Amino acid sequence: MKTTLKISVPNLKRSRLFVASTILNATGGGLIMAFMMIYFDRTTTLTLSIIGVAIATGRALSSLVPVLIGRLLDRLGPKKLSIWGDFISGAGFVMCLFARDPFTIMLTQFFTQAGSHIFWTSNRGLVSLASGGKGTQTWFGLIASIRNIGLGLGTIFTSLAFSVDSDSSLHFIIIASASLYFLSCLALLMWHPVAVQTVKNSHNKAESHNIRKVLSDPSYRQLLIVNFGLVIAAMVIPLVIVIYATKQLGLPAFFSGGLVILNTAIVALISTHIASWTKENDPVQNIKLAYYLNILSFIIFWCASITLNNQIVTGGLLIVAMLIYSLAEMLSTPSVNMLSIKLAPEVNNGNYMAAFQMTWSAGMTLSPAIFGWLLDMNTHSTWIVLLLLTAVTFSLGFKNLKGGVNEYNY
Repeated sequence: MKTTLKISVPNLKRSRLFVASTILNATGGGLIMAFMMIYFDRTTTLTLSIIGVAIATGRALSSLVPVLIGRLLDRLGPKKLSIWGDFISGAGFVMCLFARDPFTIMLTQFFTQAGSHIFWTSNRGLVSLASGGKGTQTWFGLIASIRNIGLGLGTIFTSLAFSVDSDSSLHFIIIASASLYFLSCLALLMWHPVAVQTVKNSHNKAESHNIRKVLSDPSYRQLLIVNFGLVIAAMVIPLVIVIYATKQLGLPAFFSGGLVILNTAIVALISTHIASWTKENDPVQNIKLAYYLNILSFIIFWCASITLNNQIVTGGLLIVAMLIYSLAEMLSTPSVNMLSIKLAPEVNNGNYMAAFQMTWSAGMTLSPAIFGWLLDMNTHSTWIVLLLLTAVTFSLGFKNLKGGVNEYNY
């Protein structure tokens, strides 16, 4: 019992600067990512539809970036490439200050998102360097916690700034966001993980792996399918829950916002410990359990639509569903990220990491259109499709996926 309840945090002594970089990156993203449409609406004379098309086009183009950077990751290593990713995102935010036409807005979104894709494609390699090969799953839990804290802080600060009717406050947020990305670059530049030299020395001894070879790897291909299902599930928070709770269920806006904050707080506070408590489990079993929990949460979210005559019951169902959904997220995120490393070659695995990140970029690109259409149809469509997609990815992804992990090596 003592072992089960032990609160465990990775040893941060060697990697404080990496942790600082992750906090800076997440806070920089949280400051503005959710408010881009509002920012350009307030600072340009363009219509929301034109702004929306420009943002969507830039982000769609950036979703191809992971495919192009696999070889660069092998050549430069995760640390150098992450520095470039943060710098590109920071430069994209600086461009926002001068964006007054659709083409420039599209460019700002391409650069900010391309930098983010580069950073997160490299991030799994950075976690391996930070962990030194020990307690990697707990490290992934820590990164999930840090990211949620940063995004939450950024969103709170920006919400306050946007409540002030002043363009200068909006420009200040953009400058602050860009500055945080540049500071993240600096933190990574100053960080010297012990394992960098080992990876560098072994780089030329291993064969290269292109995207076609990655996709022909049965185990990794199944992992990509499994993660795509998790990505679609993850889009419930930013795209579905607020509209569902307010527009379709008629609940107050503060309640739907509270659900999002509840998820953010739970993941931020508990994710590291869940990862530590489950680190000796088979990660595939952790992910399967997360799938079951996602299915259960979707059913409960859906059931909330049949209790509209009693808002207390409806709200209670949504809270229970969010708690289950958050537990699924905390179980799956460390395990699936660790498997993305374990099932790839030890070196020259850049295209493996790129293919894994592509599941995120593809899901994030497709889901706004899909969920927007489903939410416009009726109250039930979103949850029916989510349940079907989850069932399909489960049946296709877990056929022969195996991932028993020796904690001493990972």
